[in-house]
Amino acid sequence: MSSTKEFVTKIKGQFSAKYGIEMDDWSAMVMTEISERFMGLNQSVKKSADKIEEAARSVKGKTYQVSFNSSQEAFKLGLGLSAPLAGMCSLVAVLFFWYKTSTQEYQSIKDIAQSYENVRVYRILMQEGEIVQREGQYYLTLSLANKKAGDILIGKEYVFEGKKKRILVPLGR
Repeated sequence: MSSTKEFVTKIKGQFSAKYGIEMDDWSAMVMTEISERFMGLNQSVKKSADKIEEAARSVKGKTYQVSFNSSQEAFKLGLGLSAPLAGMCSLVAVLFFWYKTSTQEYQSIKDIAQSYENVRVYRILMQEGEIVQREGQYYLTLSLANKKAGDILIGKEYVFEGKKKRILVPLGR
């Protein structure tokens, strides 16, 4: 308690000496509180600055300087450090792209196969059939089958039923 009174008296004296005006007791007490808080904060900042300085010295001791004879030598070192990582990233990107495209294609084919019941029957026709495009339309190209020859080529020939006026396209056995 007595040290606080001494500090208040000291602040009043410093203020009077500096400004030539006498300070009242309340102002001196407030200035004392501010000074005490500031001193505590000042010590904390000083400790933090010391720790930062110590950490900076520690980091400085762990780094080393590299110097090169030419820029080409520096480029080769940089390339040697980054090329394997860049190659691996590129490989991962290509594999990911391949996976996404192949799974999307598979999914679309699967959806078509599940949507149409007869898709399995049309399989041979799709494999063997020849498709042409004319005026923006796609056509399946077939030739009239020779009934006397026996076997009809699936996806290549058709049978014409004249009585019913229709074309029969063989899909398989």
